[in-house]
Amino acid sequence: MRRGAKKDPQSKDTVAAVDRAISILETFHQGRAALSLEALSAGTGLYKSTALRLAQTLERRGYLARTQGGEYHVGPAVLRLASLYQAAVKPPDLIAPVLRELAEATRESAGFHVRLGEQRLCLYRVDSPQLLRDHFKPGDTLPLDRGAGSKVLRAFARPYQARYADVRRRLFAATAGETSPDMSGAASPVFEQSGELAGVLTLSGPTTRFHAAALRRFERELLQAARRLTEGLGANAESFHERLRSLAPPEGSARKARPSKETGGKGSMR
Repeated sequence: MRRGAKKDPQSKDTVAAVDRAISILETFHQGRAALSLEALSAGTGLYKSTALRLAQTLERRGYLARTQGGEYHVGPAVLRLASLYQAAVKPPDLIAPVLRELAEATRESAGFHVRLGEQRLCLYRVDSPQLLRDHFKPGDTLPLDRGAGSKVLRAFARPYQARYADVRRRLFAATAGETSPDMSGAASPVFEQSGELAGVLTLSGPTTRFHAAALRRFERELLQAARRLTEGLGANAESFHERLRSLAPPEGSARKARPSKETGGKGSMR
């Protein structure tokens, strides 16, 4: 029970009990992986006796565990649920190869993110092969008002907002210095079979590498990767084909027409 509340901690109000238990789990985050009972009580606003009962219940069910020093940390049951969530949201075997190819093609960190309330949750990530990069990993979250990935998630949230019309038209967004002063990002949406937004593909790295020419290349790479994932999920990807056709040809891609055997030596174009 939260401090100041008048309800008995043993209330049979099931929703409130679940809310209190979840508040215990949500107290843990990066940098606070193991917490004492006092820290759990302070972090949740629950009386220590209530926090203890909830922690003991969560421990019995495997959602919390104890260190040798007696501090609490997240238990193995959470990992099992996380794996089930990942499998239900998007097939890892479909996303992982696309992320690897995207990171290899751009040499920047590639990720797949979904919306979690008013936050953006990273589900999958492949780090840049370069030493200078941002340090973000699966399970980390960002506020929904920061970064290119968040902008795409907001752009395709219903009801659509007019200010994101350009993001919806381009299927692409780029930002600089929003998640970190020296970091930039770019993102494209991925759709599921129903046509609704499934998540967002992102690229991130130092702003010095996200200059105008690089962003033009990143846009093409992201759109191609998002198209592949969208098609893999059984959705119509024609909008990606149209957008890719509208882009200027990649620099250095122009080639002279070669003689064709079928046309008796005259150049032909496919």
